[in-house]
Amino acid sequence: MLTKQDLFKFVTSWTDGLSMIRTAYEKNESHKEVAIKFINKFYLFNEEPVLFKPTLTNKTIFRNSIDDALSYFIGGKYPEDTGFALKAYESVDIEETNTIIEKDLIAIMGILDFKLINSDESMRVAFTFVLKSSETGLKIKIHHSSPII
Repeated sequence: MLTKQDLFKFVTSWTDGLSMIRTAYEKNESHKEVAIKFINKFYLFNEEPVLFKPTLTNKTIFRNSIDDALSYFIGGKYPEDTGFALKAYESVDIEETNTIIEKDLIAIMGILDFKLINSDESMRVAFTFVLKSSETGLKIKIHHSSPII
């Protein structure tokens, strides 16, 4: 049986995965390959439909395919995509999480505080992940996030 701590660990692992994409990018390694592994590890795209509303989208709001998600995280397909995972975040703090763990529903929502490197600035984001257990572990079925202004 899943616990609140399991869901918190999942979100922590997700934020660590974003950091791994950035690190590969800074080291001129294949950040695209790291990003694809990240998407495959955390999202159900290869197994079933996923609904994804990323934090910083304005023109193409939803990214419901692997290619669209990849563009959001590292840039490429849409002009508005500058690579969310490539931004210089010093840390990502997880705050105020709320969970539901029921027979057919696994969900966590909360606040992510993205702190920029060498800056007092941060971006606070409200997020919701609806998760599903799969053969390869817990994965995101629905992801919605938006900036807290």
